[in-house]
This record gives sequence, C-alpha cells and structure tokens, in this order.
Amino acid sequence: MLLYAPIYLSSYCINHCRYCGFNNTRQIERKHLGLAEALEESNILLRRGIRHQLLVGGDAPHLTTTEYYVEKIAAMKSLGVSPAIEIAPQSEDSYASMVEAGVCGVTLYQETYDERLYTLYHPKGPKSSYEWRLEAMDRAARGGIGRLGFGVLLGLADPVEDVAAMMDHASGITREFPDRTLAFSLPRIHSAPRGFEVPYAVDDDLFVRLYCTLRLAFPRAELVLSTRESRSLRDRLAKICITQMSAGSSTSPGGYGQPPSDEQFPITDHRSVGEVADWLEDEGFCVAWDI
Repeated sequence: MLLYAPIYLSSYCINHCRYCGFNNTRQIERKHLGLAEALEESNILLRRGIRHQLLVGGDAPHLTTTEYYVEKIAAMKSLGVSPAIEIAPQSEDSYASMVEAGVCGVTLYQETYDERLYTLYHPKGPKSSYEWRLEAMDRAARGGIGRLGFGVLLGLADPVEDVAAMMDHASGITREFPDRTLAFSLPRIHSAPRGFEVPYAVDDDLFVRLYCTLRLAFPRAELVLSTRESRSLRDRLAKICITQMSAGSSTSPGGYGQPPSDEQFPITDHRSVGEVADWLEDEGFCVAWDI
C-alpha cells in the first residue's frame, strides 16, 4: 500500500464548478503559496514519512503558470520527494516541462463523461471546455508523463455509465501508450456548496463494486482512495483492492504548517500518517512510501 498526501498550493480559481468549494463565486479565504511556503508543507510531510506528494492547485492562469509549478516540482524533487500533479489541463509542452523538472504522475478527473451534464456543472471558465479536458491525458502522455491517473466525481451523473466511459478512455490511452502506468480514483461527493444537491447518490455497496470492477478490468492499475471516505470504508477497501491511500491530509493551502483556511472538501478520515501506517502493518500490508 502506497501512502501519499496532497499539497494544496493555491485556492484561487476562475472556474464556476457548481459542486466545488473553490468555485470562483464563493466568498472564501483564498491562499496562494510561494516557494518557501510550499517547501515548508513538503518538509512537514517528509518528516511524517510521506515522500509521494500530490501538488494540487486551482485554475488561475495568472498565478498557477507552468513556471510556477515547474519551480515547485524541481525544488521538491531536490528534497527527495516524488511529486505528482492534480492541476488544470495543460498543453503538451507544459507537461513536458514538468516532466523535465521531475514530475512522476498526473491525476485529472473528467468529473463526468456525460457531455450534457458536464456543460451544466461547468458553466463558466476554462473548465467549461469538455474537449480540452478530455484530451489532456493524451497531451500528458505525449509530454512524457509515465503515470496517468483517471477519475470521475461520483454523484454528478449515472455512476455505472461514467465508470464505463472512464474505462473506455483509459483503454484507448493504453493502446497508444502501452508502457504507461494507469491509476484510477473514484472521489465521491459528500458535501458541496449551499444550493447544490447531489443528483446521483452512490451508496457504499455500489462504491465498493465500482472499485472491484476497475480491479477486474485493470489488474495491474493503481487504485487510489482519499481521506474523503470514512476510516471504516477505507479499511474495508484496503483489504479488497486499493493499492494507494492518502493519509494525514489537508485540503487547504498551507494547511499542514498553518491554521487551515477554507477547504476544497472536508476530510472524513482524520487518522495521522503514523496511525494509518500502523494499522496497515498490523493487517499484514507492506507500506510503501515512494513510487
């Protein structure tokens, strides 16, 4: 079981995603980390044992530029971190620059593959382009990124149809880039900004079956589960098919070293990194700290 944690670099975002805590219209405290602040977060995680760190940022082109991310990736790589990114879709050249700086993987959720619903949920901002987001994994692969993380946000559309479409998408990428590592994550909406009601509820049993389907379809893929989910459900899925879990996470910029600001979404499993690692070892898992 690989343990990782996200580092939120910026909560500034110009998109209007109806379900997101960083929606541009929300009146929240926003933060944007400079290099020293980002490295402070990274070092805190390193002291906890976490070397695989996922850099997350809102879509704010005037702030979160290619150069901004390349600086952070290169600096963290020099510390011994294996940095990955979960950021807005980039150009092929941008992805190539991040690979040169040391990025090891990309995570990019299509959110939903239902184009009609996608348009409904993303009414304004760069993210409103369904095609630009859909084609990002091709650009990432052509840019040289070796680990490609797919996902849908469960609750936005029919979950079975969305997961099936995601599997088709990943299969197409695999045919063109057979040497790449695939990863899948199924984040589930538990809370959203006021006024947004989750239209497609996904209960725990269906949630587990969807992960099992991914394991059967992609036996060698990494299956990732975040601290959005409860301790009991994460422990259950760890024993079934999950190969990567976040631990001790914060979903606000600067949230490890400073009092947290507004979060993108709330954490449900509040165990520390050490507590998660101890449980895994007690259950017979080999805990991995790096890719």
